[in-house]
Amino acid sequence: MRVRTRTFPRSLPALLAPGVAALLIASGAVGARAQQSPITVKSCTILAYSASSPHEFFYLQSGPPSQSNRSYTDGLKISYVNVTTKVISRVGFRVTYRGKSERVIDTGTISPGVTITKTLGDFSGQPYLGSQPDVCAPVGVRYQDGTVWRAASTPAP
Repeated sequence: MRVRTRTFPRSLPALLAPGVAALLIASGAVGARAQQSPITVKSCTILAYSASSPHEFFYLQSGPPSQSNRSYTDGLKISYVNVTTKVISRVGFRVTYRGKSERVIDTGTISPGVTITKTLGDFSGQPYLGSQPDVCAPVGVRYQDGTVWRAASTPAP
């Protein structure tokens, strides 16, 4: 008995790759990452305080007392707007200030078209070197219906 085997040319995977990619995009598996950000950041400011007595942060901080007559960072004030037609329940931002990167998360009911302004306690205790962060960008959104959006450069959890 003779067994016949079929061999495919080595270029077959290269021929199939565009078709597979098209199917993934059509199904939404890849296309969801390429969408425009659902959040527009209007302003993002690092807050400061000058130490005149220990622990003048707006919240209790552990560690040694701060030195007097120096300026330190004391949180982040961010203003943003939901530019979609869906209600958002959670927004994640990446904020980088003088080489230190933090993930800042805001939760609540974030309705379409409404400007949200929050003061958050991240970036506290560093030397204050100006109010503008190097990066302040949305990296993830959870909509109230359970769907999510992630920035293209953000890895999945």
